[in-house]
Amino acid sequence: MYIGVDYYPEQWPESRWPEDVRLMKELGVNVVRLAEFGWQLMEPQEGKYDFSLYDRAIKLLTENGIKIVLGTPTATPPAWLIQKHPEILPTDENGVQISFGARRHYTVNSKVFREYTKKIVTEMASHYGQHPDIIGWQTDNEYGHEKSDRSYGEEDREAFQVWLQKKYGSLEQLNKEWGTVFWSQTYTDWAQIPVPRKVYQEHNPSMLLDFDRFCADAYTSYNRLQTDCLRANIRSGQFLTHNFVYTDQAINQWDMSEDLDYVAYDNYPVWGGLAEPVSPSAIAHQHDLCRGTKNGKGYWVMEELSGAQGWSKIGYLPRPGHIKLWTYQAISRGAEAIVYFRWRAAQFGTEEFCHGILDHDGIPKRKYNEVKEVISSLKVHGDDWIASKFEAQAGVYYDPENAWAWNIQPQSSAFSHRAELLRHYAPAHKLNVATDAVNSRSDLSAYKAVIVPIYFLESPEFTEKLKAYAQNGGTVVFSYRSGVKKPNNFVTGATLPGELTEMTGIRINEYESLQTGQSNSTAGTAGSLKGLESSAEVWCDLIEPVTAEVLAEYRNCFYEGTAAVTKNQYGKGTVYYIGTALEEELLTALYKEIFAEAGIETVETEEGVEAVRRGLFLSIMNHTVGRSASVTLPEGEWMDCASGQTVQKTLQLDALGAVLLKKSK
Repeated sequence: MYIGVDYYPEQWPESRWPEDVRLMKELGVNVVRLAEFGWQLMEPQEGKYDFSLYDRAIKLLTENGIKIVLGTPTATPPAWLIQKHPEILPTDENGVQISFGARRHYTVNSKVFREYTKKIVTEMASHYGQHPDIIGWQTDNEYGHEKSDRSYGEEDREAFQVWLQKKYGSLEQLNKEWGTVFWSQTYTDWAQIPVPRKVYQEHNPSMLLDFDRFCADAYTSYNRLQTDCLRANIRSGQFLTHNFVYTDQAINQWDMSEDLDYVAYDNYPVWGGLAEPVSPSAIAHQHDLCRGTKNGKGYWVMEELSGAQGWSKIGYLPRPGHIKLWTYQAISRGAEAIVYFRWRAAQFGTEEFCHGILDHDGIPKRKYNEVKEVISSLKVHGDDWIASKFEAQAGVYYDPENAWAWNIQPQSSAFSHRAELLRHYAPAHKLNVATDAVNSRSDLSAYKAVIVPIYFLESPEFTEKLKAYAQNGGTVVFSYRSGVKKPNNFVTGATLPGELTEMTGIRINEYESLQTGQSNSTAGTAGSLKGLESSAEVWCDLIEPVTAEVLAEYRNCFYEGTAAVTKNQYGKGTVYYIGTALEEELLTALYKEIFAEAGIETVETEEGVEAVRRGLFLSIMNHTVGRSASVTLPEGEWMDCASGQTVQKTLQLDALGAVLLKKSK
């Protein structure tokens, strides 16, 4: 397997390079990513190309047995290009043009920028495309990150109007699908249609959703421009990837991945200003999304945090054990390669406080030794581990369009799309249920349960799949505010939950949006919930059961006694509806019952302990700081892959400990 580092030779004296490579070899590094921010060096003047710095660095690395992944440098257009063509710069929602001076300072809708992209990518591919030790290419860097996914300039507006003409064909159809009769917004000329710059109130939600779709399509088209240039000039053995960031921005990773051989992901469990890492379930869900983007295919972690990170603010210092733990978690969930960010902390520039394996002084210390231990631990069984299949028992729904619709209309100050999605992912993670990210493109037949949190923007295609799945014996779990919107972002005219009414066996005639600091309460009335209580936050659907059984009711509000959680038989299957945001204890108890009835294997571990099966391998990770854990192993005889020792029945794991076991009997 490949384990490497992100290296920036242009940021260091060339006299230092041999020492860096010596230390990399000693560490066990076998791949390096280079050049994703090197446009100025490769094209110091328009049309004058100079790859000599990277030629020398690549020669030194490859002569020492290290393979190369090259990044196309389009995330940082050089100053000479902006000086000549300032119209390339993006525009924010206030109509202010973004300045040169950081990165991602372009709009993908700029025809001029696309032409310059073709030139630099083609030149770079022609120069390095046949190199035997360059194994792959990364297009650009983190598309859409740092609010660069949307641009609101004049060229963007013209491109949006063209996109709308192709989608709707006529203004009559667009006006109908957007409901422009509201507030006298009917369009009689395509040129009248704006991009959603700042207004006093709020834009038409149908227009906003289409603008997000347009932005996503524009980025997919831009990425295809790059992959087309690369494939025309590189040997067949070099792969194409992109390092995604899954933060609900206007990027459709599923569409874009169709032009890539692999997907990659940048894994930062903690970042500048955070007092502690995000939850283990949040990290796990990101890995599930990455694996699901190519329908279960393995992926690369192109940037894996190795030190404290931040620009103007520095985040939490990863404790001893974190590097190994996050590496093992990534591989457990489908990663085939780990590339640590970064080799050495820069002494200048915006990222000078993004610490790496080596700090500013370049001297190997604790983090270097920890990475060395990680690489050593994977030498014997790493390849077998990544070749093993990850077999999920449950699917968890995620669609970027649903996220966009929520971000347009969150409806409550207490609502966060990411937080509410994780509210329903976390119980599966806590119970160590293997999960896949699924959407309307997915085949659901292999799953014993499908969890569909906050299914606000209803997809007719996915709903039909869910109906057939449940009728044939599958278990489906919906949460509050499901079935509300149609694909054009209109509210359904049917009684809620709209198209899901028959499946769920309920009607919702009223609901209440709870703001930050507000809450009601619920009490379990049946099954595993009986006798349990929980606060009810964010939202309360007032459920009227038709054929459904009531599992929990509201308390301490005017709708006391109204159903909050229900269970319905639909065909051969079972459909649950959770009408409010419940606390972890009650929600975990409910999911435990759901999984048991669906025949899904759960593994109960202490708080903060994660166990993941991948083929014959079982990885166990203790995410807690300062507390060891005892883990009861599944039946059989297990071998510790690092030590070769046999482990049976019980495993003792130190704080932040991570171990890989292989079933021997």
